[in-house]
Amino acid sequence: MQKPVNQSCLRNQDPIFQALKDFFNTSGSVLELACGTAQHAVYLAQRLPQLTWQPSDLLRTIEGANQWITESKLDNLKPAIELDISKNNWPAEKYDYMYCANLLHFVSDKDVGNIFKHIALNLKSEGLFAVYGPFNQDGFTSEGNRSLNHWLLTEVDSKAGIKELKDIVKLARCHQLELINNEKLPANNHLLVFKKLTSDL
Repeated sequence: MQKPVNQSCLRNQDPIFQALKDFFNTSGSVLELACGTAQHAVYLAQRLPQLTWQPSDLLRTIEGANQWITESKLDNLKPAIELDISKNNWPAEKYDYMYCANLLHFVSDKDVGNIFKHIALNLKSEGLFAVYGPFNQDGFTSEGNRSLNHWLLTEVDSKAGIKELKDIVKLARCHQLELINNEKLPANNHLLVFKKLTSDL
């Protein structure tokens, strides 16, 4: 199998790192959702050596992701594991950090709700969840986002689409996750960072 390459990862991985490094700045474990090719996992794990990075995704992507991971030879980067964000069989382990990029607009509102439910369960008290991607703010913020949304609805999933930022913030609060940072990045994307406010029982 030829190692997969996602060109958008090459463009956005450094802006994401620059926005993320001040938050994922202490030692701990990270669960990455929908790691795709694992290019982000390799790039970020290499530059954040204090973190143990656990990529995850659907079974069909694992082989390609693990090619990147194996070639990286990074001690703090684990092999990718299977995780379907729409299901309830998430890992039992709790993590200090969780991360996803370009996920929420590819899935339905129902799946986004399931993601936040399990983040609340899998994130340690005062842990951080970072999410990268485009968000609406009382509608589309650019013609590019409008076109992206049309493509998602017609070519990917009729239940997918760019989510309203205020709806995501409200959903997060329902799961004791508070937005602590919203940084605008290139190509009309944002990096949102949420903090878990509840204590572990």
